[in-house]
Formats: sequence, structure tokens, C-alpha cells
Amino acid sequence: MLAGRIESLRKSETQEINDRAKQLMRDGQDVIDLGAGDPSFQEPKVARAAGIDAIKTGFTGYTEAGGIIKLREAIGQRYQKVFGLDPSDDSILVTAGAKAGLFEIMQLLLEEGDQVILPRPYYPSYPAQVRLSRGEPVFARGAPQNHYLPSVSEIEEKVTPRTKVILINSPGNPTGGVYNTEQGEEIINLARSEDLFVISDECYDGFTYQQDRFWTQVSSGYTKGFTVGSTSKIFAMTGWRVGYVIGRAKYMTELEKIQSHFTSSPSSISQKAAQAAFAHELSLSESIRHEFKRKRDLLAQELNKVSGIDCPIPPGAFYLFPDVRDLLLEVGLDESGDSQFTRVLLEKSGVVTIPGSAFGMPGYLRIAYLPSVVVLEDAVDRIKLAIEQW
Repeated sequence: MLAGRIESLRKSETQEINDRAKQLMRDGQDVIDLGAGDPSFQEPKVARAAGIDAIKTGFTGYTEAGGIIKLREAIGQRYQKVFGLDPSDDSILVTAGAKAGLFEIMQLLLEEGDQVILPRPYYPSYPAQVRLSRGEPVFARGAPQNHYLPSVSEIEEKVTPRTKVILINSPGNPTGGVYNTEQGEEIINLARSEDLFVISDECYDGFTYQQDRFWTQVSSGYTKGFTVGSTSKIFAMTGWRVGYVIGRAKYMTELEKIQSHFTSSPSSISQKAAQAAFAHELSLSESIRHEFKRKRDLLAQELNKVSGIDCPIPPGAFYLFPDVRDLLLEVGLDESGDSQFTRVLLEKSGVVTIPGSAFGMPGYLRIAYLPSVVVLEDAVDRIKLAIEQW
């Protein structure tokens, strides 16, 4: 008999949809993928070259469990150059992707029954990782005008004597919401007053389109804070599987112990590639950011022309999170019909989207505006036709 916490676990719905889309592609169907959060541009050439060089020179063995020193230094230098911060009071742990870092933090902090306040809608792995760590997820939902990122008052309402951790995600997946400095510091002050840990998932930190919006938890100096980042989005290095955690040295030492038994070290080859990316590229170029903003605006504008769809324009990440509840009502479904709607779009029009129910928010869709403008225009035409035929 399997452990109960495993039996109640289901495969990520986003992964299930992506797997189905890949199957249709293998079968020869023309598919437009607006589902996967896999950037459409390539990883930096210097990163690819560094990975190849690592293989050629035999840098292919185990490294330090917490990552090679030069990569950790390069991450710290990026925070100095991009954000004007010196994380010298903190330590940096390199992980096998941001997911591994998040899970290791949950393992470090949670005892059975401890509560973790999560945003709703949420990245699907958050509640799964909390439950796998024997914790209890508690959800805080923000206002639409803040793209559903919970405010400090909405988080405070969920605090109980069992609360151990507040997890925030900015820029947010799936909504694209972004905390500004005032909002972020208010959450830190709440955590400080309640003696809570804060985990800040900032994997999309390069994807912001308003200068005054983004706040990084590193800037707070909070001693019980963890900042999680990744090379997957800002450098399009999804398959290289390199993430990192920034936090106080005493916690990083314990995390490294956990990692030594969990994944050992991250891939040595990937670490060399990531080191080159952090040293030479730092973050998204202005041209790439401008192109993403252009695609965001175009796609939102076109979706808002469709009856029953309300698509706000978010300040960050590369997702739209349109409200399709009125559209579902028009075809005789309630908000839980979002999964059926995404299947119709995939099977009938070859457009991959993710239902909001996968993020704990039925009646919505997550749409990644990653393909070219021409492909996005084709996708909108297909969506409109599928709705008309439906």
C-alpha cells in the first residue's frame, strides 16, 4: 500500500496537457503551444558554449553539493549589477531547478500540521510540495485589480497559531501580477511581527514591463526570508535545470545537507553554462522585453474582442489569465467547464491552453504569449473559430 500523501497526489494538469499536445504533434497535427512556460528564444550562446566546453574538458563529475563557488559568486554579482543589492549577508545554494529548491525549503521548515499560506491562483507544485512535506496549504486570494496577488491584509486574515510560512510569487504564475516595493515590505513586516518564514518565488524577475513594479525579497534583509530564482525563464535554460536559493547562511547550510541526500549536486555541465549566463547576460535584453510586451498587448487586445472573455493586461511574467466564466455560461457550462474548454481548443483547433482549475481558479485560462506575433494571430483566429463552432 502506498503512502496516503502519495495516493492523493495527481500528476500536474499542465504536464498532462503538454504531454497530450506533444502526442498530437507526433501524430502530425499542427499545434500552437500557448500552454508551456518554455521561452521561445534560445539560451545565451555563451551558456551553450560553456556547457560544450565543460563536456570537452571533462568537467562532468560531482561538484560541491551546494553548487560550484564561481556560479554562486556570479549569481551574487548579478544581484549587485541588476538590483543594486549586495547579498553578502546571505548565502547562495544552487539547486537542480527552482522546484527542487522550493521543495527542499519545505522539507527544512515544515513539521506535520504546519500551515503555509499560498496565493490562489497558485503554481500547481506549491500545494503538492507542502502536502508532501506533511504541511497544510492555506490559500489567500487577492483582488482582480492586483492580478489576484494577495495583499498583506488578505494574507493576515489567513494567519493562525499553526502558520509557519508565507509563500509569495512575483512576478506571478499564472496571472502575471507583480508586487511593488510597498506591497512587498508590508508582507515582510507582517512576517516579522508574527515570526513567520517567507519564501519568495522570483523565477520571472526579468519579465517586468513597468519599472516601479518589481520588488525582490533580497532587498528586505529579512533574516527568515528565502528567495528562489532560476535560469529557466530569464535565460531560456529550461532543460538545463539550474535554480538557486538565497537566504541566511545558517539555513543554507541545512539546505545543503538536505540536497546532499536528495539530488547530490546539480549537473556540473549545467552549472558551467549557468555561470556563463550570469556572468555575461545578467538578464533579459531590452529588445526581448519589448517584444514580449508587444505580444502581450496584441494578444490581450484580440481576446478582449471575443464575447464572454475578459482579459486584463498584467505587468509581469509572460502569461495572460483571462476570465472565461461568461463564455462558459454561454455554452451551458459553469466555471468548472474550463478544463473541457481547453480540451476543445486543443482537439478541435490545435491550440494549447491551460485551465484555471489547474491553478486552483476554475473559470479562467492561462495563456503563454511565447510564439511569434504571426503565430499568436493565427492562434486567436483558431480560438474564435473553435468558439463559433462550439
